[in-house]
Amino acid sequence: MRPMSFPLRKAVSLLTAATALALGVTVLAAPSAFAVGSSACTTNFKDLTTTITADPGKTMRTGPGNNYEKKKFLPIGTKVTIYCMAKPKGTYWYYIKSGKTKGWVLGW
Repeated sequence: MRPMSFPLRKAVSLLTAATALALGVTVLAAPSAFAVGSSACTTNFKDLTTTITADPGKTMRTGPGNNYEKKKFLPIGTKVTIYCMAKPKGTYWYYIKSGKTKGWVLGW
């Protein structure tokens, strides 16, 4: 019996999906406001350490904008490391790390 002939691109896509499913990986479409890492940065900082001073604190999000999901609330006094900054639509967003969690906060 002769194997079915698929275009190479389709065959690779099917193989990749089958492998992911076999390994127990869930294949999902990304939501419109998916997590954005430091790739969105326009200005880098050399691991600047600071403390949250805005009252009552800051909300960490998955991307630089209020349309991204909330990850964590950072109360006043929380120590953070700032890696970089993005300036979408005229607002300043900082990519930071608090504990083991990385995310974005609106400038303060």
